Amino acid sequence: MRFELEGRIIFSKDVSEETQKDIIEVLENGDIFLKGVPEGKENEASKIEGYEFEGKDLKLNMTSGTYTRAHEGIVRLKKPIMEKVGRKHQIGIRDVAIDTYVVTITATPSKVAELKGLKVPECEVELDGEKIKILFKNLGDGELKRNIIDRAIKFVKTELDKQEQDLTFEVCKIAPGTIVSDYKATREITFDKDPTELAEPYGWVKRFPGRGQWFYTAPMAKLFRAFESLIVEECIEKVGFDECLFPKLIPLDVMYKMRYLEGLPEGMYYVCPPKREPEMFRDFVNEMMIKKEIPIDKLKTLLRDPGYVLAPAQCEPFYTFFDHELVDVDSPSKFFDKSGWTYRWEGGGAKGLDRVNEFLRGECVWMGSPEFVETVRDDTLKYAEKLAEKLDLEYWTEVGDDPFYLEGRKNEDRGIEFPDVPKYEMRLWLPHVKDERKGVAVTSANIHGTHFVEGFGIKDYKDRKVWTGCTGYGLSRWLIGFLAQYGYNYEDWPEIIQKKVGKLPEIPKLITWP
Repeated sequence: MRFELEGRIIFSKDVSEETQKDIIEVLENGDIFLKGVPEGKENEASKIEGYEFEGKDLKLNMTSGTYTRAHEGIVRLKKPIMEKVGRKHQIGIRDVAIDTYVVTITATPSKVAELKGLKVPECEVELDGEKIKILFKNLGDGELKRNIIDRAIKFVKTELDKQEQDLTFEVCKIAPGTIVSDYKATREITFDKDPTELAEPYGWVKRFPGRGQWFYTAPMAKLFRAFESLIVEECIEKVGFDECLFPKLIPLDVMYKMRYLEGLPEGMYYVCPPKREPEMFRDFVNEMMIKKEIPIDKLKTLLRDPGYVLAPAQCEPFYTFFDHELVDVDSPSKFFDKSGWTYRWEGGGAKGLDRVNEFLRGECVWMGSPEFVETVRDDTLKYAEKLAEKLDLEYWTEVGDDPFYLEGRKNEDRGIEFPDVPKYEMRLWLPHVKDERKGVAVTSANIHGTHFVEGFGIKDYKDRKVWTGCTGYGLSRWLIGFLAQYGYNYEDWPEIIQKKVGKLPEIPKLITWP
C-alpha cells in the first residue's frame, strides 16, 4: 500500500521565524518515524516530502508505505514539536488537519474490477487497472481518533478478499455483528465525557513511556479491585471455576500449537533471552556510559533468538496443562486466572484507556463434552449480563467477528469441529461517542470446538468428543464502560460499587502533576 497526504498542523498563534527554525530541526529528524519499524523496512515508514509555514499553519506533504503510515506520522510529529517549541516559544498545537489523503492498494485487475460501484462512507473510491485509490478529504483530529481511515481500509480489503474471508465467516451460523440481547439503563445517563480525557487531569492515571501503557494511581486501582471482586463473586464463582495461577511467559512452541502464529503473528510481544556472557555485557555497559545512550545495535548481538511471547490471550497455559493427556469428559475441568497482565501489540491502534497494549482480565477456561462446554459458555455470559443489569449499565451482546483462535486465518485443513457460534461479545455503551452507537467490549465468550484439543493431542479415555471454551472478563474495559456511563463522582455511583470501593484514596500530591 502507498499513502500520500497533504495536511496541516495548526498552532495556537502565528509561527515566528525563530520557532520555525526549531520546528524544522524536528522535521528533519527522520528517526521520529522509525520507531516500531522492522529492520529492512525503513523505506516503508513516513517521509516528509515538503513543508511550508503560513501564518498559524505548518503545511506538510507526506508519503509512506505500510509502516508508520502517513496519517500516523503527522500525529506522531505533535509530541516532539511541542517538546521542542511549546515552553520555549509559548506556543501550542490546536489541531491536526488532513486536507487530502490518498491510499493506494494494488490487486489483480480482475479483483479490482469486482469492486466496481463500491461505496465506502466518508471517502471516495477510484478504480484504475491494478490500483484501488481511497480518497479522504478534510479530516480533523476527531476523525483520526475515530479511526475512520483504518476502518475504510479494512472495509475495502475485506471486500477485496471476500473469496478468502476469515474462517469466522465460514464457520459462524449466525452473521457476525448480529445483536442477540440488549439492556437499556433504567436511569437517565447524563454523563457524556470521554473517561480517558478526564482520568489524567483528575490524577487517576498517568501516561507511562511505553505505548499503550498507563500508571493507574490509587483511586483507579481501588476501582479495579472492586470490579475484580464483583466479577469473581457475581460471575466466575457462580459457574464453579477453580482459581489457578497461569504463567505469562509463553514458549513459541505453545503459540505454534495454538496456530496463533498463523492468524495474528504481528499482534504479540516477542521475548529474546539474553546470552549469559558477562564480558560482552560489560562492553555494552561501558559503551552506554560513555555515549550516554543505549547502544541498541550492540544489545541485539547479545540477545538470543525470540523464544517466548508475553501472553496475548491468557488461556494458553490451560491447553499446555492437558498436552497429550487422557481426560474424562464426565469430570470436566474449569479453571480461572486473574494473576497478571495480558499483552497485545496494537501498534497504531492503541488509544485511550480502552485500547491498550497491557491490560487486566479475569480469564475462565474449561474443557468437557460439547454440551457441557456450550452450557458453561452461556452461563459465563449470562452472569456478566446480570451484573451489568444490577449496576444499571447499558449494554448489548452480539455475535463476534474475531474469535482470537480464528482471527486472520483463511483455511482449516484438519477437519476440526467448530461450534455454530464461536464467539459472543458483550459491549457497554459509550455515551460520549456522538456520531455512532459505540460500545467497549467487556466480556468475550468463546467456544473452540476441537481446535485446541487437536493441536495439543488431548483425548478422552473412552474416545468421546472433547471441546474447550474460554471467557475473558476485561477488567480494564469494564472500568472504562462504567466510568463512561457514571463518571468520576463517587456520589453518582451505584451503592454496590460504593460498598466495594469504600473510601476513595487520595491521589499522589506533586507540585507539577496532575
